[in-house]
Amino acid sequence: MNRDHAVVIGGSLTGLLAARILSGHFARVTLVERDRYPAGAAFRPGIPQSRHLHVLWTRGLRLLEELFPGLEKTLLTAGAVEIGVPSDVLWLTAAGWRTRFEVTRMLTFSRPLLDWALRSRLPGDAPCLDVLEGHEVVDLVPRGRDVAGVALRSGETIAADLVVDATGRGSRAPEWLTALGYPAPPETLVDPLLGYASRFYAIPDGFDPGWKALYLQADPPERRRTGGLFPQEGGRWICSLSGAGGDYGPTDEEEFLAFAKGLRDPVLYEAIRAAEPLGPIRGFRRTANHRRHYERLPAWPRGFVVMGDAACAFNPIYGQGMSVAAISAVALDRCLREDRDDLERRFQKRASRSAAGAWLVATGEDLRYRETVAAPTRLSTRLINAYVDRVVAAANVDRRVCAGLLDVLALTSAPASLFSPGVLARVAANTVRPASPPGR
Repeated sequence: MNRDHAVVIGGSLTGLLAARILSGHFARVTLVERDRYPAGAAFRPGIPQSRHLHVLWTRGLRLLEELFPGLEKTLLTAGAVEIGVPSDVLWLTAAGWRTRFEVTRMLTFSRPLLDWALRSRLPGDAPCLDVLEGHEVVDLVPRGRDVAGVALRSGETIAADLVVDATGRGSRAPEWLTALGYPAPPETLVDPLLGYASRFYAIPDGFDPGWKALYLQADPPERRRTGGLFPQEGGRWICSLSGAGGDYGPTDEEEFLAFAKGLRDPVLYEAIRAAEPLGPIRGFRRTANHRRHYERLPAWPRGFVVMGDAACAFNPIYGQGMSVAAISAVALDRCLREDRDDLERRFQKRASRSAAGAWLVATGEDLRYRETVAAPTRLSTRLINAYVDRVVAAANVDRRVCAGLLDVLALTSAPASLFSPGVLARVAANTVRPASPPGR
């Protein structure tokens, strides 16, 4: 493959990561984004989920810091909040309250702040990058059954040696592949019918209950509601309420507060009922786990790869999508460093492996709801979920089990690590359910 020009379609997080990687391997990189970027950390139409809760787990933060040195300092200087997990979090799991051990940490911030911080670092890190805002890619330019560039809605075409589709859930890659003569990929859908409603609040002056964040989880299949209250830059909270099985978080003012009051504990409602709202309530319901199995196709065009949510999208309630995007970006870098001809197929297989752990976590949890749209749940899934229930209960009272579970959620360890002899023994010994919130 020539390394003269690469094109990235889509300028969200995955697209920015792809552009950063490609700038180290190609003489020129063009990022094509349908929106126009705001001047600072502001919301834009192309990322509707950006108005809801975002956290960055340990592995994702580490990888982003490696790709964009100084990013963490930029976020913290701009007001992102560092939280000890679970030491700073009042966390009601399906198995009861979690003891507030000192285990790991995460950053909480608005999604526009992260995107701005990444964009602001790209010009210096990628001097060969050209950002083409306000343009939409409508098709691929074929060369036989391979890809030679992209066609824009304006009628222009851009030649490229490699095209990266980072357009997210709305990707048109399946139809583009069929137009080139390839079969559409097999797809897997696990949809818990979950919907968010989120609102920003000013953190009241002098508010200090001994915790920084709240996380009240559902207890499926009967109790389907989840609530999160996390600090962000600007001295504000983001409150995200969600419900599965069609019990969506409401966007009506009174219903929003009633929904919060109806969570498994009233602590979140008590925190926000007198807090000052900062703007309207926003809803979001495009939350299905959706996997396009490009790695299974028997043939693949040269000059084209698909990454991020365009290949595998997750229910965002588990906060793993950004970390998976960073892991797949590193996989792309490694593929480009190898002196082999089958870059495209190698990458699709590695991207699939990059998403495998997060997929197991998200779908395993979402299959607990009776209303979830999916293939029938296998006996193996039910048995694994029964064991995970015991892991969660043990993690509430055992720091080492808690650390192991958080490593899986943060994608630092594979889900299989929960079946190691050390974890098995501690799970067997610890099944106590704390009766009252620790530290409250």
